[in-house]
Amino acid sequence: MFSFILLSTCLGALCLFLAVLYGSLPRGLRDWQRALPRQRWLGLLLGSICLIWAAYHACIMLEGDLSRFHFLVKLAVPAGIVLCFFFLDFLFARALGGFFILCANQLLHDAFVHDVGGRGVYSLVCLALGLIGLFLLGAPWHFRDSMDLAVRRPLWSRLLAGLFLLFALVLLAQPYL
Repeated sequence: MFSFILLSTCLGALCLFLAVLYGSLPRGLRDWQRALPRQRWLGLLLGSICLIWAAYHACIMLEGDLSRFHFLVKLAVPAGIVLCFFFLDFLFARALGGFFILCANQLLHDAFVHDVGGRGVYSLVCLALGLIGLFLLGAPWHFRDSMDLAVRRPLWSRLLAGLFLLFALVLLAQPYL
């Protein structure tokens, strides 16, 4: 139960950060906000966590005769981290998308295992974050474009900030029900 609450709290805090980010955009993009989707070092940190987490799940799926490939999966993680750092553009946006996908999968499972009250709402939030993660992973420039749109149109800024604030509130409060 502790890991479920911790992961939900971390993802809720990340959604709260995004709500503040989108809420502060109508006053103009700052240099760090403009560079955030392409940020390499934050992307490296978050992407490394995602690759290790994904490798853990890949090793679980490789069972029986296929367990002999565990060393290849474990070898691919550091190679993937180095290659992603040097060759991927929009590294933070892609890593954020991967983190959303992995968290949504784990939190959906944990919400049903721990019999959280109001699982329907929690599941919808996880589904929405998983879909956002798929878009960030596949087309990471939309993260930058959404910030530009929020600067040009304050209605979009309020809408995106409100959406991520709602996600944050559900992720922070629901595990305690």
